[in-house]
Amino acid sequence: MSNKTFHILNGDALLDKFPADILTGEIIIARECLIDGPVTGETFEDFCKTRANFIHETYEEETDAYFNDVASEFARIKAIPAGSEVNFWFEDDLFCQINFWFCISLLEPVLDSIKAYIVKPNVNAQEPDWRGFGMMDHHLLAGAYQDKQQLSLSDLSLFNNLWTAYQKNDRTALATLSAVKTDQFPFLEIVVQAQLDRANDRPQHVLKDIMKEKQTADFAIIFREFSKREGIYGFGDWQVEKLLEEINS
Repeated sequence: MSNKTFHILNGDALLDKFPADILTGEIIIARECLIDGPVTGETFEDFCKTRANFIHETYEEETDAYFNDVASEFARIKAIPAGSEVNFWFEDDLFCQINFWFCISLLEPVLDSIKAYIVKPNVNAQEPDWRGFGMMDHHLLAGAYQDKQQLSLSDLSLFNNLWTAYQKNDRTALATLSAVKTDQFPFLEIVVQAQLDRANDRPQHVLKDIMKEKQTADFAIIFREFSKREGIYGFGDWQVEKLLEEINS
């Protein structure tokens, strides 16, 4: 059994502020936006090919870069040994949650033996604050680590099943699973509902409303207002730009 410690971070922005001088353990970065594009693939290799092709076609990133910078980090998650301590640094918004579910799925063979913790920006919040880690500096992140919460095997199974439902686009399973109560994720149901609402173009409707109300096509203004109204999605500028292109075409 391993006694290694791992920190899985959602994105490089968090790495820039990570309190590595205080915390020990290996750092792994989830550099994906699984909220966007196809997530098919019977095997890990097939999945990575699907994603590399999508990222290349949509964002003009080289497929080699995907395998070197993204798939390689996921492979490190798959290689985490039984008995390890794994700290997941992920927020409540949909973007983060889908990446989080996928990372959990990569650990399926050892889920019953690892000690898993969630590190969140606002552990006991009654109301969601979708700004997440973005508002926190090095010292506040160290404080968030002190407040980490252990995830039970039933929590881990729930997230693994959520990934399967998301990957299969099984809307019924997503709705059913999101109703399961988990102390660490009080906003799970509304976050999954935001995913289900994408079938009815909820983000596009909100963007249209913003452009109409603000009488503007200025991306910075639109993006800021969208993040205020629909922070639940956790979309970055790439995702919002893509939606605006769809609307304008």
